[in-house]
Amino acid sequence: MNRTQTDIIDQEVATRPNLAPGVYPEVKEKEIALMFSGGVDSTATAIMLAEHYDKVHLVTYKNGYGHYYHHRTRKRVDELNKALGDKFIYTLMSTKEYFDQIVVNSVLKDYAKYKSGFIWFMGCKMAMHMRSAIYCMENGLRYMTDGSNEDTNEMVEQMLISLTLIRFFYGNYGIHFGTPVYDIERDESRQLIKKLGLKMGVQVMDRHLCIQPTCIAGELYYMPYLLFNKKVRHDEDTVARFIDEKQKICDTITRSYFDKIHVDLDALVADRQAQIEALDAQKVGTG
Repeated sequence: MNRTQTDIIDQEVATRPNLAPGVYPEVKEKEIALMFSGGVDSTATAIMLAEHYDKVHLVTYKNGYGHYYHHRTRKRVDELNKALGDKFIYTLMSTKEYFDQIVVNSVLKDYAKYKSGFIWFMGCKMAMHMRSAIYCMENGLRYMTDGSNEDTNEMVEQMLISLTLIRFFYGNYGIHFGTPVYDIERDESRQLIKKLGLKMGVQVMDRHLCIQPTCIAGELYYMPYLLFNKKVRHDEDTVARFIDEKQKICDTITRSYFDKIHVDLDALVADRQAQIEALDAQKVGTG
């Protein structure tokens, strides 16, 4: 694969299609990607996906601002591969450059406009989603998932309005975005993990510590909820306006990313859509 990007920190490379001008990856039906931290929700999601797919791509991100202990995620991936037979491909990437463009460089202006600290966390997650969309297009993946859960919807990036708008963002690139454990109670996820004998970390109330990376800014912002069960409230209309504004920046960054490796994004997306339509037609014909 032709690469000029420097955002990949750690990667396990499986057999991958070439991506070059006019040469596009074959869309894979039996592989899927998951935004992965190694916490309870994303680990339970990984286990569930492994039952239905030949390979699960686990992608983790480092935003460059008080985001530590990513080695914990690597250990979790090793546990999963040992327990379930090497079904997982792991990649750790930096999103600092994208996060800077989406929020950090305009954080004071954005705060004055939206009047809430949620802009930091939603902007960070949008950088991750944007890079995940690129990853799916690079690797011929039709499906992207994350471990969002209704029990933690006090987090702005896991609100239904946020997930709905992010789903539309992925759809523009021929990617189906899902949240497989959103309606599953965390106790059920815990039991799934314990059944495999995976480490659960240190449980404090509803959280499990020391099994996933730590975001210092997030810990401070959501501290009232963690200590006093006092949810941080976010206005849906304000969140939607923010996502809409920043999605345009994400689209620009995505196009620039492919321009740098001389790949026509519109042609790539059109090729993906044609392949997906052919796959769906084949399913109907054999169903």
